[in-house]
Amino acid sequence: TLKTSRLLLERAKELELAIVGVSFHVGSGCTDPETFVQAISDA
Repeated sequence: TLKTSRLLLERAKELELAIVGVSFHVGSGCTDPETFVQAISDA
């Protein structure tokens, strides 16, 4: 979830870890282009 992602990124910052990118998977059966747009926006 976005909440979990935020917590993980905050913890990485506390540990002084360098996060260099993000990744997401909307599902292989996704046929709605708006789902991809939303996932990229959330990232």
